[in-house]
Amino acid sequence: MLDIKSLQYRAPHSLKRPHRLALATLTPRAFAFAHTFGLTVWIALVEGSDWSLILPGLLLLLWPGVAYAHAALAHDSKRAEFRNLLFDSLLFGVWCGVLDYYAWATLAIGLACLMNNMVVGGLRRMAVSAALFAGGALGWGALTGFEFRPYVSTGVDIYQAAGAVVYFLALANVMYGQNRKIRQSIAETKYKNRVIHALLDLGVVANRAANINTLLDDSLKHLHADFPEYGFAVFLQERQRPEVTRYAAVAGLRLGPEEERRLGSLLARLHEPYAGTIKLSEKTEDEQLYATSMAGRLGRYEGWLIVRAPQLDATLEGMLTLFVDQLAAATENKLLQLELKKTAERDGLTGLYNRGFFEAALQLSIEGKTQPPGLDFAVLMMDVDGLKEVNDRYGHVAGDQLITAVAERLSLQSREEDILARYGGDEFVILFPSGDLSAPNRIADSIRTHLAGQRCVITSADDENVVVELRLSMGSACSTETDAQEVLSLADHRMYDDKIQRRRSRAHG
Repeated sequence: MLDIKSLQYRAPHSLKRPHRLALATLTPRAFAFAHTFGLTVWIALVEGSDWSLILPGLLLLLWPGVAYAHAALAHDSKRAEFRNLLFDSLLFGVWCGVLDYYAWATLAIGLACLMNNMVVGGLRRMAVSAALFAGGALGWGALTGFEFRPYVSTGVDIYQAAGAVVYFLALANVMYGQNRKIRQSIAETKYKNRVIHALLDLGVVANRAANINTLLDDSLKHLHADFPEYGFAVFLQERQRPEVTRYAAVAGLRLGPEEERRLGSLLARLHEPYAGTIKLSEKTEDEQLYATSMAGRLGRYEGWLIVRAPQLDATLEGMLTLFVDQLAAATENKLLQLELKKTAERDGLTGLYNRGFFEAALQLSIEGKTQPPGLDFAVLMMDVDGLKEVNDRYGHVAGDQLITAVAERLSLQSREEDILARYGGDEFVILFPSGDLSAPNRIADSIRTHLAGQRCVITSADDENVVVELRLSMGSACSTETDAQEVLSLADHRMYDDKIQRRRSRAHG
């Protein structure tokens, strides 16, 4: 049976780009063997040995190509190049024997072989190289007899010395290039680590932020802390109204009035499909202002990350793209969280807090009263009079309009720090997290003055405009006059007492 796996295993390896070590040694190796071949030709011409020395020397020209192919075809090109360097030592040792141990060549070539292997493998590998070089040289002498050629001619000596100098300088340049690449690689790795650290920080900030302003402010502060050489700014604008900036944050970047005006004008001309980074302005030769568009990554907003940097290169542009992706994702997630939180906490009809949120806040106030320092709280309960009659006579849509009108007016009367909620169908409640009866009594007086007796227009089920009078029954209670658990019940009881009294007053009136 045909074994496909075995065929794949036996298939020849395709030529691929070898390890950087093989690429780095290709030119010095080719020069060294070509120079040694030139030395062989010169010695042959000087001593008259002609082709008997030159023809075998042609092998020196073939080896650099064979070594490169060996590294390129190997599974592990780095290990293959290590073997090539050892074989260099053996081959050069043999050839020094062929040249009858010509002093300058033996010394220079031997040192080159030792240094090459020491650079890549340390003292242990240098010792192996020395053993192979000596073994090749002595082995050739043992086979053909030992003859020594300490000197050929002044010209050959100069040629060999010049070649050695060029080779060692070329090798030093290769080592410098490799060290430079290593430094660049280390710098790139550190830069990438800074980017990863900054992205992780942005994720943590996004989870902690309570709102979009905090998210953007803290995100840019973290970016500037991780990259103090840059200045950052971010702008979010409504897609439907791009002239209105809804959110903005700045860190390490100062924009003057004229620069803000020019920036606003430039941002207004950016279109959603554009997804790259462009130069916004050029203040000096050393620093420029760049903008990276969020390019449709947000649902209802358009956004831009601004950075002041000396120049825009591929690394900075890639970093900005990552930051924009992270900021956009964090902002969109936070907007969704806030929307979900609003839906969970707010009454769908009036937009006020709902009963669940109010009861959670009330429980916190109760716990605050029972624990030191024992903060007092108060509650104001309210009920819309006449809602049932409106529903029965004009329909529930008209009743909802009445509820909404009351909610809007109550919002105007309550304070920002107080919690106004729709407690039930026609019931509203205000929680005063810290205070005594004076707070709810003051709000109740204000409501009676500015709201009670007002008229509002509602639309009946028959599309007729109907004028109704706003009337509320109210009752307040405080933790200073009863147990904290009973404050809401006491306020509710007082509200119904107020409703009964108001009915009696209207009946007698």
